[in-house]
Amino acid sequence: MFCKTSCHNLKPYKIDLHVHTTASDGCYTPREVVKLAHTLGITHLAVTDHDTTAGLKEALAAGNEYGVEIIPGLELSTLYGEQEIHILGYYQNSACPALQEPLGSLASLRVRRAEKIVKKLCEAGYPLSMAEVKKKSKTGTLGRPHIALVLIDHGWVNSIEEGFTKFLNPGCPGFVSRVRISPLEAVSLIKKAGGVPVLAHPGGSFPADLWPFLLEAGLQGVEVYHPVHTAELRRKYLQIAEANQLVITGGSDFHGHEGQDLSYFGNMPVPPKTIQKLKELAPDHILR
Repeated sequence: MFCKTSCHNLKPYKIDLHVHTTASDGCYTPREVVKLAHTLGITHLAVTDHDTTAGLKEALAAGNEYGVEIIPGLELSTLYGEQEIHILGYYQNSACPALQEPLGSLASLRVRRAEKIVKKLCEAGYPLSMAEVKKKSKTGTLGRPHIALVLIDHGWVNSIEEGFTKFLNPGCPGFVSRVRISPLEAVSLIKKAGGVPVLAHPGGSFPADLWPFLLEAGLQGVEVYHPVHTAELRRKYLQIAEANQLVITGGSDFHGHEGQDLSYFGNMPVPPKTIQKLKELAPDHILR
């Protein structure tokens, strides 16, 4: 399905290496996301659902149908001290038991956390139910955005961001801490499955002391181009990537729940050479 030389014959690249589907907390099914990507002229699309690879089979089939090259990926949520760190993986072997067994455990923990959040919100005077949350997630992995969507339905907030700010973040009435793997464990899991680990949207408060540990663990890229990154942050992470020979990636972090998502989808200036570099780092048995 993937070939290290096929990309030389493709039309000019339009790349998005960070999108979510209903397999986790996105609004569109994997097929719908790929169809939308095709409509927008995106040539290379990475489906990177949170802590799951469940949407990849459908996305790959749709990619063949619509002529969009699909990069199989995922996004692992981790914790470093009290700070949330996300690690993206590309071209992993999704059938690898060393990857799927931890993902199954993470999915169970997500459900338990959602149940605790719903209970806390009800006790705080905001009655909602797990049935409502599960309806939002459909068959995907449960996440806080699904709870935020229910809060919107009840009229308690006007956006997902407001739902997090008022109810779901630390110090808010619905906050529940989550048991998570460490960033180093996430890098290790992706590498064990033959994938390429990349630091996702480090932002403006990334802990500098974590860099040497990530590099030693085998981090191979950094998401420089992301909607939350200002021009100054892009320059900062470009310099870090170049100094450490890391692949420069980027993506919209598309979920599709809110209108502004579409303005970013496919519009991050990801370098065309990024695709080839990711393929060169991926084991040959993944590129078939």
